[in-house]
Amino acid sequence: MARPGRPRMRRHPSWFLSAVLLAAPLGPVRGPAGAPSSVVEIDRAAANLHHKAETTSPGSAEARQLSQEFAELGHTCLEQGENGRAVELLEDAYGWDAGNGVALAELTLAHVRLENFVAARFYLSLAQDRTAAAPSDIYRTLGEAYEGLNRLDDAVDAWESFFRAGGDDPATLKRLARARAEMSLTPGQRVLEKDVFTLFYDIEIPHETVERAAAGLEDAYQREKTFFRTELGSPQPVILYAGRAYFALSSVPDWASGVFDGKIRVSVEPEMPLRSELSGVLAHELAHALIRKNSNDRAPGWLHEGLAQWLEGRRIQRSEFRRLLGGGRHTDQLPALEARFRRASEVASARAHYAEALGLVEYLVAERGEGAVSCLIDDLAAGASLDDSLRKEAQMSEVQFVSRFKTWAGL
Repeated sequence: MARPGRPRMRRHPSWFLSAVLLAAPLGPVRGPAGAPSSVVEIDRAAANLHHKAETTSPGSAEARQLSQEFAELGHTCLEQGENGRAVELLEDAYGWDAGNGVALAELTLAHVRLENFVAARFYLSLAQDRTAAAPSDIYRTLGEAYEGLNRLDDAVDAWESFFRAGGDDPATLKRLARARAEMSLTPGQRVLEKDVFTLFYDIEIPHETVERAAAGLEDAYQREKTFFRTELGSPQPVILYAGRAYFALSSVPDWASGVFDGKIRVSVEPEMPLRSELSGVLAHELAHALIRKNSNDRAPGWLHEGLAQWLEGRRIQRSEFRRLLGGGRHTDQLPALEARFRRASEVASARAHYAEALGLVEYLVAERGEGAVSCLIDDLAAGASLDDSLRKEAQMSEVQFVSRFKTWAGL
């Protein structure tokens, strides 16, 4: 939502980014033709492999073959976004053959996607020891893992090795070009490591500004983890850019000062000298990280943006909703609001969409309390639909929720 008179402080929804790093596909499945695709098929295939393991001797040729089969099944899960299941199968692959570099590389990537960065670095160190004569696929996967850890120079080296080893994948070529472009925009980037956050920042940004950012993040984290009743599993990457060069590269609208794509990215500009403004942007993007984690990436866009604004401390007086959302600028159905978010590129339209998203969250908190919103997120993570979650936690359907919000807001 636009702040009156301060259009450059608008937030930018995560789906505007052209590449969401932690959700990016690896490319064609490398397993055999007819690889299992459904959950039932994967469960059956995994059971067969574990049954086969009962009669397999460690260190044998059969063990290495079994490792390969576990790795192929784990890769299938990774392709389908079943990262937790992928970890289990890839760890089986590593257990049967400690020299399986593909399994180690993909374990690294799976943990990056789960934001378990400590485990990712552990498996990365093992994988690095086994890449001297690696198949090209290892380098491709390592490049994606390095990118997720914001080690762009290592990602570029890995992807270049992928192509030198005979790899041929247009998607990887695009990632390589993008990483090179980002590196050219952020020369000499420095690092500040904290317990919960790892901050990467351009050399033009004063160290005292970075320390303020870290302190603001920690304050926001203490509040938000209480709301969600959970913690980040490992350090969250945060990137502070001097200016908007990276945002222009990513086609981020000029009204957005922060984005979240698995990493918190914030543009620090001369007109953002106040600690409160920088802290607000960081708190907003941190909320996206926690919403994504707690909802198992199933929260709709309006809930992401509304709750992120609410958690950064933004509020709208009820008397203001008619001015902000009158004249047909509001929606009658949540899917329509979601679609409008995706198309928003102008400050005026973005202001209305963000105001409506915040208003929906404010109404839900006013009617049912903070706990209902937190439980709604938990229900979504468990696989419930939004309508079912609203019925359970707020005793109203989606249609009733929107209708009652409009009455509450004077629309």
